[in-house]
Amino acid sequence: MKKLLRAIQRLLPSNASEGRIGSIELNLWLAHLVGLPLLGLKRETPRQQMSIIIFGSLVLFAMLGYVFFELYDLYLNWHDLDAFTQNVVLSLTHVVFLLKACNTCYHYGCLKDVILRLSSITRRCVLSEQQMETFQRAELKGKLANLIYFNLVLLPGAMAVVYILIAPEDFAGNRFPYRAEMPEFLPHILQSLYKGLSVALLALETSTIDYLNISLMGQICMHLKVLNLAFDELRPSSREQPKIDPYSWLVAIVKYHCELIVLRQRVERIFNLPVMLQFVSSVVIVAMTAFQVIVIGDGSKSSIIMNLLLCCVLCQLFLYCYFGNEVYEQSKTLPTSGFGCNWPGLDRKCKQTLLIFMINAERPFRFTAGGFMDLTLPSFTYIISKSYSIVAVLRQMYSRS
Repeated sequence: MKKLLRAIQRLLPSNASEGRIGSIELNLWLAHLVGLPLLGLKRETPRQQMSIIIFGSLVLFAMLGYVFFELYDLYLNWHDLDAFTQNVVLSLTHVVFLLKACNTCYHYGCLKDVILRLSSITRRCVLSEQQMETFQRAELKGKLANLIYFNLVLLPGAMAVVYILIAPEDFAGNRFPYRAEMPEFLPHILQSLYKGLSVALLALETSTIDYLNISLMGQICMHLKVLNLAFDELRPSSREQPKIDPYSWLVAIVKYHCELIVLRQRVERIFNLPVMLQFVSSVVIVAMTAFQVIVIGDGSKSSIIMNLLLCCVLCQLFLYCYFGNEVYEQSKTLPTSGFGCNWPGLDRKCKQTLLIFMINAERPFRFTAGGFMDLTLPSFTYIISKSYSIVAVLRQMYSRS
């Protein structure tokens, strides 16, 4: 286990003194690998940029065509409950992905500025040994979660490609996840290969664009922990600490907190609508997938992939809610950290500055789905309960038919 953790730390290593955030670089590298041309968010040579643009343009054009074929098949089979639920699971996922990609392009300049600001704040504010250790732990956690999520999505995609190439006549176009009406003039082997690679790449692109939002939430959570540690300099229990001016230090803390507030607002503004679409669609996706698994599942290869897809969707929702909940809980500790410093021994000017900070810190950091639902663990359980209600309704409809 220790060797695995060391290997992950060496993978695109992070460096707080240089403002290098390896977890975000890893996510962007994976996005380029699967055809998302997110340029300018990390360092690239002109040759790398050109290859990313060419490869990404070809992949996105092919993916857009496949989503159209899926929607056409959905139109042809709207009267068949079994075929309809199979199709809508991935069609809805892919449509939401396209909307997320369009939203990312629309806010691309703001997204680039947020990443640059995070890098600058990391370079300026992560200073002490404890803060450095907090930064490295957060980076390890972010990279590990990213790799687990990416490989969890990669597994059903790779299995589906293998299954469709082994038995294309029994699998492709008839069962999940390949409910897509393809042009008849294409050879069957090309149809099978196009379906297999399209579904796998769309799933991986969705995971990378989702985790970009999760990575930014994780970075804000890390900075809140660093901000809490900044008050150690003012606590009477601290020993052998460099002498500082309490007023200047408190002013720097207030400015640091204000910068984090602005960053949270900008990240929320970029991603809140796509997250709302994701949460609304996830209720339907989880319900339809569970319906296929519980009611219609027959133990076939399609059912196995359906089970794995359900795990991927639940993991996606859990990561959003978990990291959002971590930010919320960490931000609630800021007033306690401020009150725990040696404020009785400070002068009036320092006490007024500390009071300003504590009043601002009374408002916890929240990430929401379109402003309607907080990204917290209770929200995750709420979505599961609503999905179960839909499954119960579909089960009754299917038994009657």
